[in-house]
Amino acid sequence: MILFVGNKLMDVKRPNFFIVGAPRCGTTALYSYLRQHPEVFLPDHKEPHYFNTDMNSGGAIRRKEEYLTLFAAAKDQVRIGEASVYYLSSQAAPGRIKTFCSTAKIIIMLRNPVDTIHALHAHQVAAWIEDVWDLERALDLEEERKRGLHIPAWMNDPHKLFYRQTVDFAAQVKNYSNVFGWENLHVIIYDDFKRDTAKSFRQTCAFLGVTPDVQIEFPVVWSNPSFRSRVLAKLVRRPPEFVRRLGRILVPGRVRTKVVDALNTWNNVRAPRQPLPVDLRNRLTAEFAPQVQELSALLGRDLSVWIQPRNQSASSAA
Repeated sequence: MILFVGNKLMDVKRPNFFIVGAPRCGTTALYSYLRQHPEVFLPDHKEPHYFNTDMNSGGAIRRKEEYLTLFAAAKDQVRIGEASVYYLSSQAAPGRIKTFCSTAKIIIMLRNPVDTIHALHAHQVAAWIEDVWDLERALDLEEERKRGLHIPAWMNDPHKLFYRQTVDFAAQVKNYSNVFGWENLHVIIYDDFKRDTAKSFRQTCAFLGVTPDVQIEFPVVWSNPSFRSRVLAKLVRRPPEFVRRLGRILVPGRVRTKVVDALNTWNNVRAPRQPLPVDLRNRLTAEFAPQVQELSALLGRDLSVWIQPRNQSASSAA
């Protein structure tokens, strides 16, 4: 497509592969590894969410020209792609991607749904997307939130709080397979990706039709976000109104910004998540067992380890 980029007329390449999710399943790591491949182009901007038009995403790029500008720096790479983790749970995205690129290759990354929900909730809390810090309570609110209730006032992406909807993996994979065919789908199980990242990367390269044996680094890209102090996090992010007013009166704006930035920097840490209570984990495991069994059948992959209950003496993995 011919576009003006800056003040230059350019023939911009179009993406031909998509990492569609799921969130907290290794997509950021895979994205960073594929960006090192000389035959692959991925833009600096991750998560444009151009195709999931059925979701209200505050940071989404909706204009086609703006979206294609992301790929203006692409040259003669074999594969040009992007990654947006909520494409997987979107009903609109598969069809819109297919219309945009009929030969698109689709990469899906999946994880035990209980672990995914646990990790996603922790991330949303740390990102101040979620204001309910108790996971069980957040899950209880999901249906009411779908009706527009109990959504944080500052939140314009309510679908990010629909945890069960996000991990309905069997239905999502079936949806993509119906649209693209299994030959154009590559499903990565997070357990495999974590256990042997290099092997998983080579398999992904083979699927994309790029050279699998390239020398790249596989650093740990993301770890669990957390706080030194939840009390301080709440105070800094959402201070009481009287504190806001007093601060405006007594402290100049630039100083307030520096203080808040310093407190956030000190308080934000990477730390192991607290294990899920075993009774909650087992209830969620039982709830998702039918979906996991359906996913196992779809993929021809034994995922029974995901539906095994934990003993009270066992601790959950972070």
